[in-house]
Amino acid sequence: MHRQELSERSPMRVFERSTHGGLGRGEVGVVAAAPGLGKTPLLVQIALDKLLSGRRVLHISHEHAVDHVRAYYDEIFFDLAAAASLEAPDAVRLEMERSRLIFSHLGNGTASAPGPNPPSLRGGTSSLARIEESVAFARGVAHFAPDLIVIDGFDFEHATVEAVNSLGALAKELGAELWLSSKSRDADQHAPVSAVASPESVPQPLRRFFAHVNVIVWLHAEADLVRLRLLKDHDASELADLNLRLEPRTMRIVDADLPSRSGRPRDASRFRLYSGGASGAESEFGACAERWGLGETHYSFAGHASLARNRGVTVLSERELERGDLSLVYASHRLARALGEIPFIKPILQTIWHQISAAEQVFVVGAIQADGTVRGGTGWGAELARLWHKPLYVFDQDKGGWYCWSGTDWQLAAEPTISSPNFAGVGTRHLTEVGKKAIHDLFQRTFGDV
Repeated sequence: MHRQELSERSPMRVFERSTHGGLGRGEVGVVAAAPGLGKTPLLVQIALDKLLSGRRVLHISHEHAVDHVRAYYDEIFFDLAAAASLEAPDAVRLEMERSRLIFSHLGNGTASAPGPNPPSLRGGTSSLARIEESVAFARGVAHFAPDLIVIDGFDFEHATVEAVNSLGALAKELGAELWLSSKSRDADQHAPVSAVASPESVPQPLRRFFAHVNVIVWLHAEADLVRLRLLKDHDASELADLNLRLEPRTMRIVDADLPSRSGRPRDASRFRLYSGGASGAESEFGACAERWGLGETHYSFAGHASLARNRGVTVLSERELERGDLSLVYASHRLARALGEIPFIKPILQTIWHQISAAEQVFVVGAIQADGTVRGGTGWGAELARLWHKPLYVFDQDKGGWYCWSGTDWQLAAEPTISSPNFAGVGTRHLTEVGKKAIHDLFQRTFGDV
């Protein structure tokens, strides 16, 4: 996947379509949430969206040290890059770092007042003077003119309307978007149900600032996800339902709320499926590859009774099989179950090694078990993908949805597409109609109609 396509998958595309074009230059937006619900990750998502489009970002934090903020950027960027199979992520990250400045105002209220976090006259503990000094340093000394300014942890509790208006004037002067975050005092019990914008629909302490900012979004917990709601959209009296549910650690869209992808279908002739050609999911992957005009390579072995494909079959020699000869004890340990009694298990695991080794992206159809492994011999392909840090998607037939491996756990995934020219499609022999449709839909989303 290229950077433009990654940008198209950003939560900000939904936000822009659901509002009056999103936040514009010279305007002020606020992210409100109770502590720990993801204000900083969402601000980083907003900033990454700008950086991916070649814009400059100045990030000022009142809650985290510079290294901590940088770690947020790295974690969220590489999560997005892995989920979307971004090409050359390290090079993209380095380029973005050249367009980003981070300042920490942690533990500083004003430049002159004594004591820890003394409140300033206008900005509370978020000293407006410090903010203006940081912006002036960026412009005058670093020759850095930001397109976006992020101020994380602004003290709305003690700030004055004058301070917020001054920030708005600064945004207009610079021609920059300005996003602030605010702790919501009553966010846990405050659930706006009205689609009409009003100060009363906004959690404290933001109500007295309602008329002085352009956009307000609010995060609140919904089961094990986070929902993003719109509380103010410029001068609009009626508010759109963003219908955005986000993964709480990175604020990545995790379900069908994902914005529409680029309308340009990929050239199927440039792609090759690596699989095993066995009956069930692998045979269906092969049939779809043939239907859409992709190349196929099915690694197999002499005497493989379950082989169902005859297009693109490569029968591996004993010497070639030995290249994928990892210990059966090790495989059993990784899958947390004994494998020794399964017929032909050794050559099956060896051919799976070749399939996953050749692929840059891995799709599996099966079922995720309680211990995080994938059921059956197919699970070895998923384990190798995890071991080698390859983008991995599993369609769980029991749950009826796609899941991606984040590096630490399984996360509900929006409908994926095939983004790498060399990809693996493996899975269970016990393919259901739900699983068959998932494979078909994967190809159709990626390559368009047959």
